[in-house]
Amino acid sequence: MVAEETQSSPSIGLNDAYSVKTPEDNRKLYAKWAATYESEFVDKAKYRYPRAIAEVFNDEVLVEDVANVVDVGTGTGLTGMYLTALRPTLTVDGIDISPEMLDQARGKRRQDGQLVYRLLLERDLTHEVLSINAPYDALISSGTFTHGHLGPEAIDNLIPLVRQGGWIVIGVNNEHFVARGFEDKLKELVTEAIISDLRVKRINVYEEGSDHRGDQARVLIFKRK
Repeated sequence: MVAEETQSSPSIGLNDAYSVKTPEDNRKLYAKWAATYESEFVDKAKYRYPRAIAEVFNDEVLVEDVANVVDVGTGTGLTGMYLTALRPTLTVDGIDISPEMLDQARGKRRQDGQLVYRLLLERDLTHEVLSINAPYDALISSGTFTHGHLGPEAIDNLIPLVRQGGWIVIGVNNEHFVARGFEDKLKELVTEAIISDLRVKRINVYEEGSDHRGDQARVLIFKRK
């Protein structure tokens, strides 16, 4: 998971995140950033993206449709933590390219003290993604589709993780959405009858009082046909 705007520490900032080119670049960046990601970025910048994605999921996805979810681009586990606060009975697995970020997610707990994640897997999302528990009822992702990270072509790798009729809720950096042609990709998937029930919402990435308040992301909500 990547920050949308700010500097996280004197040595690591948004420019570092946006300048990565390869999966190996991502691994190296988040190996350095994992331990301080929340304290030096999320808290200081009032970054609300993971919470906002979880709230959209809760608003848009019917409770009776979903018992298990895969959190793609898990990062330190904030999206799963917020999601299970809203949906305490959900079973959640996580997938991320960074073992160090997954180590941070491994310690996240639900409000009842149970672990947020049943299973955490290290995977490169630019290739076919395997999970022993797929297909899931739903997929959620925040902060992974952004500059230097995943483009629209990666959606093809994620759809097979979800059962037919299952839900997919993905946050996309607003500028990245336009620059990388996400709209064309979504039209293609609808035309080819791969997805349905597509809608797009806009959300604020930062809380009131943040220096970056006003930055937005788009949330793609659709079903696998």
